[in-house]
Amino acid sequence: MLHIYYARENIDKDKFLYGKIGEVLNQTGDNNHQKILMLVPDQFTLQAERNAFEYLGDKGLIDLEVMSQSRLGLKVLSETGGTNRTTIDKYGRHMLLTKILTEENDRLEVYSGMNQKTSFIEMTNNLISEMKQFNTYPEDLQRILEETGENPILNKKLKDIHKIYVKYEELITGKYLDTEDYLNLFIEKIKHSKVIQNAVIWISGFDYLTPKTLNIVEQLMLTAKEVNIMLTADREYELNNEGKPFKSRDYDLFDLTRNLMKKLKFISEKNGIKYEEQYIGKSCITYDFDRTEKDKYCGKLEEEKAEALAHLEHEIFAQPYRQAEAGNSITLCQAANFYSEAESAAAKITQLIRDEGLRYRDILVVCNDMEARASIIKRVFADYGITAFLDKKRDILHHPSVEFLASLLDITVKGWRYEDIFRMLKTNLTPISPEECEDLENYVIKYRIKGNHWKKDFTYGIKAEGEDNLLRVNDIRRRVYDYVAVFEKEFMQAGTVRQKTEAIYDFLKENAKLPERIESLIEYLVKEGQLEYAEEAAQIWGVIVAIFDQLVELIGEELMSPEEYVIILKSGLEAVEIGLLPPAVDQILVGTMQRTRTGKVKALIIIGANDGLLPTAAESESLLNEDEKTVLYNKGIEICKIDDLRIKEEKLAIYKTLSKPTLCLWMSYSTSDLEGRESKQSILFDKIRKIFPDLKVSKDILNAGDPLFLIEAPGSTLKHMTEAFRNAIDGNPLDEKWRAVYKWYLNHLPIPIKAVREGLFFDNKQEKIKKDMVWKLYKRDPSFVLSLSPSRLERFSRCPFSHFINYGLKPDERRIFEIAGREIGDVYHQCFMKLSETLSIPGMEITDPDSPWMKITREQCQQLIDGFIEEAAVEYRDGVLVQGEEELYRQQRMKKVSGEAAWALIEHVRSGQIKNIFFESEFGKAVGKQFPPIEVKLGDQTVFIEGKIDRVDVLQDIKDSNSRYIKIIDYKSGKEKFDADEAKSGWKLQLMLYLRAALGTGSLEMNKDNTYKPAGVFYFEIAEPLIDVTRMPEEDYSEKVKSERKKCFKLDGVVIDDQGVIESIAGEFSGHSDILPVKKTKDGYVGTTDRKILTEEEFWELIDSVNNKVKELCFELSEGSVDIKPKKVKDETACRYCLYKSICCFDLSFEGCSYDVVK
Repeated sequence: MLHIYYARENIDKDKFLYGKIGEVLNQTGDNNHQKILMLVPDQFTLQAERNAFEYLGDKGLIDLEVMSQSRLGLKVLSETGGTNRTTIDKYGRHMLLTKILTEENDRLEVYSGMNQKTSFIEMTNNLISEMKQFNTYPEDLQRILEETGENPILNKKLKDIHKIYVKYEELITGKYLDTEDYLNLFIEKIKHSKVIQNAVIWISGFDYLTPKTLNIVEQLMLTAKEVNIMLTADREYELNNEGKPFKSRDYDLFDLTRNLMKKLKFISEKNGIKYEEQYIGKSCITYDFDRTEKDKYCGKLEEEKAEALAHLEHEIFAQPYRQAEAGNSITLCQAANFYSEAESAAAKITQLIRDEGLRYRDILVVCNDMEARASIIKRVFADYGITAFLDKKRDILHHPSVEFLASLLDITVKGWRYEDIFRMLKTNLTPISPEECEDLENYVIKYRIKGNHWKKDFTYGIKAEGEDNLLRVNDIRRRVYDYVAVFEKEFMQAGTVRQKTEAIYDFLKENAKLPERIESLIEYLVKEGQLEYAEEAAQIWGVIVAIFDQLVELIGEELMSPEEYVIILKSGLEAVEIGLLPPAVDQILVGTMQRTRTGKVKALIIIGANDGLLPTAAESESLLNEDEKTVLYNKGIEICKIDDLRIKEEKLAIYKTLSKPTLCLWMSYSTSDLEGRESKQSILFDKIRKIFPDLKVSKDILNAGDPLFLIEAPGSTLKHMTEAFRNAIDGNPLDEKWRAVYKWYLNHLPIPIKAVREGLFFDNKQEKIKKDMVWKLYKRDPSFVLSLSPSRLERFSRCPFSHFINYGLKPDERRIFEIAGREIGDVYHQCFMKLSETLSIPGMEITDPDSPWMKITREQCQQLIDGFIEEAAVEYRDGVLVQGEEELYRQQRMKKVSGEAAWALIEHVRSGQIKNIFFESEFGKAVGKQFPPIEVKLGDQTVFIEGKIDRVDVLQDIKDSNSRYIKIIDYKSGKEKFDADEAKSGWKLQLMLYLRAALGTGSLEMNKDNTYKPAGVFYFEIAEPLIDVTRMPEEDYSEKVKSERKKCFKLDGVVIDDQGVIESIAGEFSGHSDILPVKKTKDGYVGTTDRKILTEEEFWELIDSVNNKVKELCFELSEGSVDIKPKKVKDETACRYCLYKSICCFDLSFEGCSYDVVK
């Protein structure tokens, strides 16, 4: 016997359904213990059980059993037998398909090379599942191939799918049951089940049944006492005012269920089963089998709901539709973005709870864009004190237990990589504490530890780290290595999949104690009130073990390499998604139209009513596109769902959801997405506006302009109040309501209001350090003498606060054991110093014809440089340049670059007239320094400036001059340009301070009649020349390249306007110099850019200006200045590469924060 009951969503179908069930349960006599089984969708079982208890009380728990299709199958097979064969689920199939695709890769035409793509494996998995649901098997595909020859692409795709499908079936046939084959066995066993034979079956909550599920229903109809199905549908015809029938205005809405009713009727007629179809109206009428009416009144079934909502239920998909007044039960909202939309929804929920007396369980929130908006909704709702449960599947890859397993396997098969080791350690599931993990990581990053280095004691940095610290790090290393090595040995020696899986399981259970650690995590989460995460963690160990079991059952005896095994196991873990039950009854449920199943609610909140989301755009991720599915469908071939079917499912789901609320409907859309792109409203949003022409679209609460909309919950209101006061400080008017709110917080929540007040009036100014503390903090020796380097003073000039952090507090920077800009510069400096020492002979002028500077060849120069680089590679920072292939390659590049630069340097020397050169010359107080320190007198205190100069050139005697001229060269591995204004401002001090030190008086008070005078200060860039040869004529290509190469090494700086000095540096030239930034004209020398040539008077003025700035900076530093005042030069700021930006909180929006603009 088959009963089909159907009704629109304005009818309380649950009341009717459970009323019918109640009649059976309340019968007396022989049938008083009749068993009733209710079959519902997987995600509806909890709600159905709640409904049963609500309507039937205890009987709803004892005599009625609510179950999903899979659970009913398990019940039948447990009774009749057939569960002895191993079952594999979607995740087992995913692993098996990974293996198949790897093996069959070369035989595939269209899908070759896709075997490592998780998304492709997922799509293959889904397609095979759908084909089985549609009763399509490999032999059916073979027939289909013969009918698609005219479509070559589709034919090739189907051939590949057929190959994969055949291989899959070969591996499981007779051995295993997958989810769909399990249903086949279930179908076979139904007729043998006493449970089914003695039961009344009710089926509810379905709008569409796959062919496979229809097979199940058919067997239930043949076996059970009776089958009752409840559907959502309307009569095909309505009566007009004259009593004449006409087609329903939303006839197409119920195509799905109407077609399902036809299929069920066909099945019943085919099998000679009695069939009854009953429409449930406002009062129900029962029809007997010959369609005559009985006057059996079932009571009022129409739901009581707001008039506008009842009207919407009939009109939302009706054509033509009828208009009505919306009243206060429907609200439409236009939001500026996702955040303001979520906040407006939260405000509405708060109002409903506060003003209407609703509970959280009375409200349903629907959002079809959970991927982009779920986290935003949860975070914003939390600000309003709203507990929300996100009804969605969760993957497990992010869980610490799975991360631990995956990283453990990666360590083993990928060779002890840094990222894998610390992924494992940071799960907090190992015996290593977080503090030990951090110390170990700092060392490993600093010295680039990897691979076999883990298997022996670390030796790098014994001087820098200290012996005790290195011993401690090695102790941690040993414990980590011993911990993993136990597993590595067992796993790598295991041959078969079974042995490898057992090695993992034993390690996780016995060594890692993972089950116990997960239990501890669950207890902690429950204690912290994180019930969702606790429930998720409770499922993890069972899921991992289930994956192991399926892997062993499927391919346990196969020999497999560790790498291939890890790929397959990971594919299974990647495919897993777990569902959670709401941890509490009274909380907001946030879900989607299709997935979320609830009973009736008083309020419905719809977020994201945007075009493409409501309704959702048809799914496109499939091995077959929609056109290809349509080609097959038109041939009468259904192997999977087509998009037209999905669209109808979505449409009906929208109708059912919009019909749920009895009190109010609130719907919103966002005008922009997360990236700021424009978004349009849904056609449904516009349809509601047309149905209710009096309905106005409101703005979100942030843009509505009324503070009252923002005053809802303490957490959220605090944020808005703070913003209002901030705007008032900026000169905007303050609404009196915010003053009242402020007083409320003062009386009820004084602690957060104190933080707000401090934030509002935050002034990012730092008080000076006490003077006696300055000398204690910055001193460099026991005598309390304050000594500074030029680079340090320059840093103070650029930002006093950065200087204070770096030289006062001295936080350790996490240095990486690699060759980067700083390290490359160090090596270049070392090489150039050694080259200069090698080419210089004491007592012989540099440019003497017999000097090695004048005789060395380019090849000899390169040989020397190569040797210096190789020496540095071994000696510098524990041999960082010989760490691996990457470093050896970089070493070769450095040889080439420094060789080019060294030869350019020699050519510069040969062009000029140099008496002597000082390399890496130090100036300071200590005995043996080349030059005395620079002394800056500050009353009774003296600040000393000490440092090292890359190169000081003493030029040969200049004709008609009694002075010796000095030029300073600073080697740079990056581009540097000298600017006099920047030097005067303190932005770039080093060159001028080097010059001051080299002039040798030791005082800032300069004697311009001194024997030594400035010739110039310059940067020399050490870099590989980049030359554009695209426009060079071929005939003089070689000469042009040679000329351009020289220009690449041109000095940048300022030179004194003196012919003798210029020629002593650059030699004689015409036009542009290849060495200095000057050119020669008939009127003399001019700079290639502004102020590259200075008269002697201008040069001394520059020196005096810099000296004054140095004295000013030293005074400020000694007075304890730690101002957060970074300098700015054009687009460059002192903050650009600063490591302490997160400490200073410099922000131009804060009071007192501004740049010290140089130019």
